[in-house]
Amino acid sequence: MSLPDTREQTATPRVSIIVPAYNVAGYLERALDSALAQTMPNFEVIVVDDGSSDATYEVACRIAARDPRVRVLRNERNIGLAATRNRAFSVARSEWIALLDGDDAWLPSRLEKMLSASGDAEVVSDDIYIVRRSSTKPDEYILRSLLQEQRVWLIKPCQLSLLDFARHDLGLVKPIIRRSFLIEHRLAYDPTLPVEDFSFSFEILALGARWLQLPLGYYLYTSDRESAICADYRALWQGTIDTTKILLNHPAVAGDPALAAALGQRIKNARGILGFNTFRDMLRQRRFTEIAHLLLEQPSDIASTAKFITRRLHLRLTRKPVLTYSTEDLHKIDKAVTALSVSIRKPTTM
Repeated sequence: MSLPDTREQTATPRVSIIVPAYNVAGYLERALDSALAQTMPNFEVIVVDDGSSDATYEVACRIAARDPRVRVLRNERNIGLAATRNRAFSVARSEWIALLDGDDAWLPSRLEKMLSASGDAEVVSDDIYIVRRSSTKPDEYILRSLLQEQRVWLIKPCQLSLLDFARHDLGLVKPIIRRSFLIEHRLAYDPTLPVEDFSFSFEILALGARWLQLPLGYYLYTSDRESAICADYRALWQGTIDTTKILLNHPAVAGDPALAAALGQRIKNARGILGFNTFRDMLRQRRFTEIAHLLLEQPSDIASTAKFITRRLHLRLTRKPVLTYSTEDLHKIDKAVTALSVSIRKPTTM
């Protein structure tokens, strides 16, 4: 069901901003305000409420009432992130599709910077800044670079290959995509997969899309809260394992041992994270007998967990935050990121 809208739709927008939203009433206004504050104003915003049980739909309708660029759709029941995004795709009217989750935010110049760099690319992605609340200053947030965490160091835009994407596990990036490419290849998210983002981008690259990766980031990814789409970390990481196993049978992987190895490593990494969280919960709950059984019966999972813990400790000891910010300082961040990001990247490429 869509929000009744008698406003006349005029010129075709250049970008359709797709915002799936499920139980994000406390975050959605920030997300939409960051979209509406873009320095490139030729866009539409399509919010799809996925059967939320909180005030998400009401928040979206209130913002739509004050800005004609916002359209609101509502699923009668919760159908999941993949199907929700596909519904938004079906009503988009623009040249480009851009993804914004309902609990995240953009820097004001994101669309302008990405479009100006696009050239003949069919997909453009930027770095993502992972946002966590400061442990010492509760009113401030620490930003960290996804590319750096995934050991990607860029000083200029570069073409992203399928192998690079899989090897560095870049499924978290939120690209802008030419809608004509999606239509030509009849591409949509697969709602049967437990984790859909990585597979969707994998398929785009497997089809030969020209994908440009930018060195700077303009997307703020909220990590302080459990995802409204998948709050169960066990389901998330087991879904990552299951989805990646499916990709091992993809035609693009056949005869490509490097790509198969990259996907195999992704499975090992996910097992390590899943094992770490399981082990941590057992310790907190003093389930020592189960810990003993785990050590005896699943030694390979323990090895993966040990590697994950080692890498996590290394990151904590060596990484530096990009900067800290208060939620009202998006424009300041935009300028600071441009100045800071170049200086913190090593002069090497993927």
